[in-house]
Amino acid sequence: MTKINLEIQVLNNKIEKLFDRLSKYSDDELNRKIIKNKWSINHNIYHLILAEMGIEKYIRIKTQYPDTLVNVKIISRIKAFFLELSLKIGFTYKGPASVTENFPKTIKLTELKESWKKSRNSLNELINSLDENILNKGIFNHGLIGRMDIYMTLNFFKFHFNHHKKIIYKLEQRLNY
Repeated sequence: MTKINLEIQVLNNKIEKLFDRLSKYSDDELNRKIIKNKWSINHNIYHLILAEMGIEKYIRIKTQYPDTLVNVKIISRIKAFFLELSLKIGFTYKGPASVTENFPKTIKLTELKESWKKSRNSLNELINSLDENILNKGIFNHGLIGRMDIYMTLNFFKFHFNHHKKIIYKLEQRLNY
């Protein structure tokens, strides 16, 4: 198993654990806006799926033109480190409208799980189809970080997921009151 496939498997395991944990709740509970003007538990998951799907779509387009891919700058690695650190200590950032607005009012957890599986399988197939020569190139351009290679992108998936998992767990605690 390659390092990339191992990273994806680690992400998949985290996601499966989250879905298993949340499966004891009804969709009504998971769609409840526990904090006014904030997302429900299912909206947080929906956001994560949209973000990953959007990134995959970007990578698919970008990697069709491998000659245009550039090297990742050291400043991007530094920015990624500080973004991860800031999310760990509780800062939040507004993502692009495509992954933060116009969510359906209610979403079924089973549909989210199915969407995530399809998205993750598609991403895995894409990554495994890429020429190894471009994996270290800037195949994704993050709004705050800049160009990211596949390893940085998967690390972003991980710390982005962990950030929202923390939010989801806090919301879950309030569900139980």
